[in-house]
Amino acid sequence: MRILAFLALALHFTACSTMTPQQDQAAWHRERLSKLRAEDGWLTLVGLDFLPQGSSTIGNCGSATFSYPNCLEPIVGTFEVAGAVVRFRRGDSSEATLLTADDQGMPSVIRSGPVSFTLVRRNGKLAVRVRDNQSPTRTEFAGISLYPFDPAFVVPAAVRPPAPGELVAITNVTGFVEEQPVAARLAFALKGRACELVATAGSNGRLFVVFGDPTNGSQTYGGGRFMDVAVPSEGRAILDFNRAYNPPCSLTDFATCPLPPAGNRLGCEVTAGERAPAPQ
Repeated sequence: MRILAFLALALHFTACSTMTPQQDQAAWHRERLSKLRAEDGWLTLVGLDFLPQGSSTIGNCGSATFSYPNCLEPIVGTFEVAGAVVRFRRGDSSEATLLTADDQGMPSVIRSGPVSFTLVRRNGKLAVRVRDNQSPTRTEFAGISLYPFDPAFVVPAAVRPPAPGELVAITNVTGFVEEQPVAARLAFALKGRACELVATAGSNGRLFVVFGDPTNGSQTYGGGRFMDVAVPSEGRAILDFNRAYNPPCSLTDFATCPLPPAGNRLGCEVTAGERAPAPQ
């Protein structure tokens, strides 16, 4: 087993790359920060407005129900909500367009200059997620520091399938609890301790982990960190805590990030990956 673990780690470091592990981590982090700084990225998030039943307006004037100064028009338009159906009427138009929320497919987006409004469902309620490409959070972003790369935090894990229909309770930063399907349980050793993390489904067959550790709130973000796990092979996976990254909630007050579920709080310090973002 030790030989297999060593080979897995070697493949992790050398596959498709001639870079050192340190260079590989730096390249990963440059790409991550580039995506954060991009237009409509997480740094542009400036609002999450829950829609009341009936009519509500958006625009840059004080009389708008939801007012954002960088909108181009005093009144961009009107949301008309009837039950779970949302329509949007632009300006003073008499025609209203049916909108799609993000849990029903590609969400509808309304734009006004640098500001956009996306229909989403959060905590079981309809809302508009507001982004502003001129947000100071984006324009003044100073980056995120990393711990030095540490190979001790690259570990092989046994991928254990969940029980049929197994769910895990995920609580987000607002206190809303949602049951989500368990995709796998990851069993591994870290700093001489036997550990296990619950993973949910990520994109393209990958696994997604939200975990906490004793560095949270002092060296790292208090709400834990995220980690993407490459597609498992033959019941094995590699966990690279050097690529642990901060949730969007560490950068904006308007995201609804999941917190580590029960059992996903490790007992040892994970001094790898992203540190807490600097205050702005």
